[in-house]
Amino acid sequence: MIATATDYKALIEMMPPGMVSTLSDVEWEEYEELLEDIGEATHLRLTYDNGRLQIMSVSPEHEGISTLFAPLIFVLAEELELNYLSRGSTTFKQRSKKKGTEPDDCYYFENFKRISGKKRIDLSVDPPPDLAIEVDITNLSLKKFSIYAAIGVPELWVHEGDKIRFYVLNFDEYVESATSQLFPFLTPQTVFSFLQKGEEAGAMVMAREFRNWVKAQQGKQQ
Repeated sequence: MIATATDYKALIEMMPPGMVSTLSDVEWEEYEELLEDIGEATHLRLTYDNGRLQIMSVSPEHEGISTLFAPLIFVLAEELELNYLSRGSTTFKQRSKKKGTEPDDCYYFENFKRISGKKRIDLSVDPPPDLAIEVDITNLSLKKFSIYAAIGVPELWVHEGDKIRFYVLNFDEYVESATSQLFPFLTPQTVFSFLQKGEEAGAMVMAREFRNWVKAQQGKQQ
């Protein structure tokens, strides 16, 4: 043990937006205690991997990008008639594997009914999300791949600042993919271009133009 829960909280209080702190030799019990102490702090992302604890205080830039994914997912789901639930930056952790993380957003499609109404996800009985999204403007998410793989998230989208990459789980590791597994007509470049539109023209304009694009893709498939 290198610090008490109180020390962690004091560290967090001093962290400016966008700062990342990585601590070693943190016990699992300390990680869980800290999760309880900070509660639903939406400006923090905690990642735990076999004794290493990473604490990130998200920046306004980070949050601005991550919130634009939700309208795109809504349009996709509505046009394709796929019901779903979002669980935002819910903590996903597995004590047996000593791993835990919090995506910037995540979505359940196939298994949404299994987690409907639940305040917390217990991976010992509940399924992982079908899609997790990471906004990676500080280049950290590659270190999270083993955690997402251990959790069993089938698809991962990573926004790297100047591009987006799609990854799909192949056995126990992620492989970069040219298209989405959930939405086969969707490419990373398409998502990135519409997110840029959202930042420039606003979420409503982005969603409207994206809906027109999705309808056009459906028309091509008929």
